Amino acid sequence: MLLNENIEKESQAVHFPVAIESIDLAGAGLQYCRGCRVCFDKGETYCPFWSEIAPIKAAMQAADIWILASPVFVDDINGVMKTFFDRMVHINHRPEFAGKYAYLLTTSGTGSNGHAARTMVNTLRTWGVYIVGQRDFVSGALSSPDELKVRYQKPLLAIAEKIINAFKNEKALRPSVIALIFFRVQQILWRRKKENNLDYHYWESKGWLEPGINYYIPHKTGLLSVWTARLAGSIIARFFE
Repeated sequence: MLLNENIEKESQAVHFPVAIESIDLAGAGLQYCRGCRVCFDKGETYCPFWSEIAPIKAAMQAADIWILASPVFVDDINGVMKTFFDRMVHINHRPEFAGKYAYLLTTSGTGSNGHAARTMVNTLRTWGVYIVGQRDFVSGALSSPDELKVRYQKPLLAIAEKIINAFKNEKALRPSVIALIFFRVQQILWRRKKENNLDYHYWESKGWLEPGINYYIPHKTGLLSVWTARLAGSIIARFFE
């Protein structure tokens, strides 16, 4: 809520209108993934619990920027966020969200080692999402809203500014070398398979398997970074043989 307030404040200051929608995953009643593979083999709409995830996915498709937040439980994201990622696993194979923006927040009582944020980063990179940034806040159930507002007002305003600037400056069109490597590894693996399944046909239909394609969307990253990523991705992909 505090970050939302700062985003609205910053958007007004730079005359960049925003509309914010919040989704409470804890209240969404998401059931655990059963590992049935039906989302891979037939399509995600065949999931027996599709009605739970469909409105969340639709909201994410409609949004340009996401802010994902999770408390840190045992050095990782909490069970609700993990369940959400599990239920969206088809996106790991069919990156429908390529070009979206995300900022990642974690909270922990004494400071996080960063593992929870890395879990989210690695998942979203596989989805083709541009990671604007990440931040861990020291807070917990015993922290009062007024205390948090005093302590974090300044960094939250800086985050809001960074999010809006990233979108205005089209940062997603300049993917990092790591993001390009993620694409290259997936590209090579799907080229090898050539299986008659949804995942292969999705990549083929997007044109992502063509020789000259090096990312999900047209981008402006320099050729040196592109070729570095292609080489690194090709080497990494060998370990999946």
